Amino acid sequence: MGTLFTARMMNRLLQLRLHKRRLPPLAAANLASLAHLDASRPAGKYAYTVVDLETTGLDFRKDRIVSIGAVKLIDERIHLGRMFNQLVNPGRHMPAQAITIHGIVPSMLASAPSGMDTLDGFLDFLGSDILVAHPAWFDVAFLNRLMQARYGFRLQNLTIDNRLLCERLLLTKMLPALPRKPGLLGNDAADPERHRKQPDLEKIAHQLGIRIYQRHSAVGDALATAMILQRCLAKLAQTGRGRLRDLIRSGTV
Repeated sequence: MGTLFTARMMNRLLQLRLHKRRLPPLAAANLASLAHLDASRPAGKYAYTVVDLETTGLDFRKDRIVSIGAVKLIDERIHLGRMFNQLVNPGRHMPAQAITIHGIVPSMLASAPSGMDTLDGFLDFLGSDILVAHPAWFDVAFLNRLMQARYGFRLQNLTIDNRLLCERLLLTKMLPALPRKPGLLGNDAADPERHRKQPDLEKIAHQLGIRIYQRHSAVGDALATAMILQRCLAKLAQTGRGRLRDLIRSGTV
């Protein structure tokens, strides 16, 4: 969604398609999540939910979420008292390779809710905020799989890719150029090799002098992403490009 106008047009078409359906309150609220956005307002005046997922693997078509972490950034300040941190039972085998990365073992997930049961709690936390992830195509692909299965449509929140922001605003000499048409649900999103080739969050945080609390925990990585987002918003403002439209231009494909 390269512009807010495009996002709203797609959202309007979805609303027309769903107008005869009686949607649950959370789904109906998500459908209206673009209504309050004004591209001419300062980007720093909006609320952001910064999310990170831990999963059983890198392919959203067959792998599953095992943890969702999210933090709020409001008026460019991280609200540590408002966090979402939930283990998720994937309902499938946990590969040893995944355990070595995030340290989540099956016994920790035995009594955890399923992804479908966790989704509503996350939607309630998310509200109509702008959604941010690093990289967005990966996390949003997993979340949209749940949304499609439960409600029949994708998340409608404006979504910003924090890695794109870093590439275009902060670390232009460090990061390789990304393809401009990856697609959140296309083949690229299910390509583990593409995910591995990207400079990871840890390297970018180190470059910016940001310490990650509990690397590869969902909430720890979400917090680091939120701190990077703060830098990006400040950079936009410093260069006179601090409107929401400028953020969208820098943080979407």
